[in-house]
Parts: sequence; C-alpha cells; structure tokens
Amino acid sequence: MQSLMPPVDAPNNEFSDGNPSLGTLGTIVRALFLNNVQDAIRSVQRELLSILAAANINPDGDSNNQVLQAINKIMVDSNMSVPYGIPLPWPTSTPPTGYLICNGASFSAATYPNLAAVYTGGSLPDLRGQTIKGLPASGRALLSLEADGNKSHTHNASASATDLGTKTTSNNGDHSHSWGSGMQKQGGSDQEVGSNSGDGFGTTSTAGAHTHDVVLGSHSHTITVDASGNSETTVKNMAFHYIVRAA
Repeated sequence: MQSLMPPVDAPNNEFSDGNPSLGTLGTIVRALFLNNVQDAIRSVQRELLSILAAANINPDGDSNNQVLQAINKIMVDSNMSVPYGIPLPWPTSTPPTGYLICNGASFSAATYPNLAAVYTGGSLPDLRGQTIKGLPASGRALLSLEADGNKSHTHNASASATDLGTKTTSNNGDHSHSWGSGMQKQGGSDQEVGSNSGDGFGTTSTAGAHTHDVVLGSHSHTITVDASGNSETTVKNMAFHYIVRAA
C-alpha cells in the first residue's frame, strides 16, 4: 500500500468554494492532486483484492462484507482463530454468536459440521459443575467422566491406656443360703433332693464374713471418626459457563 498521499495544495490544506461576488476563486484542483487520489484509491483496492485472493474469494460488487469474510477464512485456515470444540470460560449465561454452552445438549451435525468433527457423538460435553483434567497416560478414555473422591489414605487414632485391675465385692458378713423343693443332688443328677414346697427345706452352712474377687481382664475401645467437610471434594473456585465455538 502506498504512503499517505499529500493533501490539496490550498490554504489550510482544505478545499474552498470561493466567492464569485467578491471575485474570490475556489480551490483549483490540479491534475497532480487527482492523480494522487487515483493512485491512493487503486493502492487500497489492490490491498483489499489481495486479501480476497488469499481467501479464494472472487470480488462481488454487490457485496459489502467480502473483506470480513476473507479475513475470517484466512484466520481459520491459518489456525489463528479459536479451534472448534475447545471449552472456554464465559462470564454470562448468553454465549457470543457462533458459540454454545457446554450443557450436554445435542446439536445438529448438518448445522455445525466443524463441531461434529470433534464431538462425533452429536452432543456437547456437560461441564456444569465439572473441572477439566489432562488425560492420564493410562486408565482413562478421552471425554470420560470421573466421579469425585478422596485419595486413599489412613488415620491414626489412639485411646489412653487404663488398667481397672481386680475389684472386690462388698462384705455382707456371716450368712447362709436357704433352699427348698426342686434342689438337685450334687453331681448333676436330675433326681430332686426333696419335694417340700416353699424355701424352708434347708439351709447351706455358713461361710463366715467373706468377699469375692472380680477380674475385669483386658479390653479394647472402639474409636469413631466423625464425618466432616463439604458434600463433594473441591478446591477454592469461581463459577463460569464453559462454551465452545460451533460456527
């Protein structure tokens, strides 16, 4: 493209109509200036035509957006624009023209063939409430969904040791025990000793004042760790819509 053409050779570099009643002439347009104008216009045209040619678009005198079409096509062909299918954070609920929100919805492959080339199932990924993770070296498929969860780990817990030792029953002094009908002979026979009703048939011999030892023995405690935290595993975050280029 040519350098900026020189302005008209007139006071203040501006055109003037003059004033015939006062005998003041208007600006004289010389051939040099008109030639400069022609060269500048043609230079701009050559630049614009070269953009159309780079995009393989033929000039159409009835169109007023061919340069824009050509620039968009050149950007796409040169991978300078956003590729189809890349999720991008977007801060409103209305996506820009040519983009769709990643909400799991189906789309028309005929309407969006470039999008269908990367999302071959005909549906957008549902990224609501999701984060994106790089594909691991193994164990995962592209576009597979992984549920939330904590990495396997353990907790250490302990209870203070205690020894309750041996306990002694209370001392009730010298006493005996009465027995009545239904008492069996020593040795396990099912023959009854007597059939007297009530409990006054006989009494055991007295043993004098005495106590009994109760050994508690070793024992254990169950420790329960209460649940805490959020309803899902998260990091500090800010909510955006994910959008993808569709057209």
